[in-house]
Amino acid sequence: MTNEVQLQRMTWPEIEAALASGKRTAVIVAASSEQHGPHLPEATDELIGEALGIRLAQKLGDALVAPVIRPGCSDHHMAFPGTITITPQQLMEVLDAYVASLSKHGFQRFIVFSSHGGNFPVLAEWQRRGIPDNVHVVTDLDGFAGTMLKALRPFGRNDTTIPHGDASETGEMLHVHPELVKMDRAAKGFEGEIGLPALQQSGLRAVTANGVLGDPVGATAEMGESVMNALVDYLSQTVGRPATT
Repeated sequence: MTNEVQLQRMTWPEIEAALASGKRTAVIVAASSEQHGPHLPEATDELIGEALGIRLAQKLGDALVAPVIRPGCSDHHMAFPGTITITPQQLMEVLDAYVASLSKHGFQRFIVFSSHGGNFPVLAEWQRRGIPDNVHVVTDLDGFAGTMLKALRPFGRNDTTIPHGDASETGEMLHVHPELVKMDRAAKGFEGEIGLPALQQSGLRAVTANGVLGDPVGATAEMGESVMNALVDYLSQTVGRPATT
């Protein structure tokens, strides 16, 4: 048996063997392809989401991770070059396809979360439209983002705005992909109080000229590890019940 948990890195016989051994939970991450300020790559949400999915699957013990979904719903980032966005309906259709496909292979339980804030309302709408009982969706953006910010407090950070390209995400990227972080370009962004609906209505560039919400200056890999550990604990506590076999 392989210790690999990412479907895209496994062969079909390895997946078949994993299913036979009881790994019947699929972790599905909805991410994005969008700007994250002048210091982080467009793939930030994808790479962070992938790392969280892997850690969550390892913590649960009975799970494998589906390929990360991207792009996501990022219309409010479109004023920044390179961002790619899809509609809420398209994201929901992709989620339906993931669950339908993986169900046919024997997966019995699905954990769906987003590493991109703009997908959270879509996940909530998808849940409201009616999904199978064995699909568990994380829809609480405040809880997810709050977990990130709380994990920074032991480091003397008291950020309160929605995190985007901030110390939490920058720290996470320094922890998992430091080669992609340009800390010499990191700069403070908008630090006031604003909610996702207002950001979606105005667009991010009307609020923050550099695309950052919060302050990434001084972020460290240690901060990022703390944030990721806190998020994995939060996710496992929210939807981490064992699968029925």
